[in-house]
Amino acid sequence: MRKVTVPEDTVSEQKVVLGIVSMRQLIYLVAAFAILSSYIPSLFSYLIKFNFVVGVIVTLVSAMPVLAVIGVLGFLRNKKYQMYYDSYLFTKIGFKSQIGVWSKKAPTPDWMEELK
Repeated sequence: MRKVTVPEDTVSEQKVVLGIVSMRQLIYLVAAFAILSSYIPSLFSYLIKFNFVVGVIVTLVSAMPVLAVIGVLGFLRNKKYQMYYDSYLFTKIGFKSQIGVWSKKAPTPDWMEELK
């Protein structure tokens, strides 16, 4: 019987909830639920006084921006860099602090100049 070593996949995330959602995505879903549950019930209870259909439509429209941001950050990947968009944005934000003056020749320290 042949034995083959299978390399570990360290790049992809481990799916924790039913093999569908990773821990990072679960945190985004919990955050979205917390944000939506903070304002949707009061908005709906205020608008239902006027008309039920208007209340449902306005509530759904007001939830769309939160769902869109959470969906993009948590579930979509940037195909060019093979990263989720939250990691990509964190990398882009951190890139500004890494910009500096680069040259092929490193400056020589002062103590080395004295030896010449």
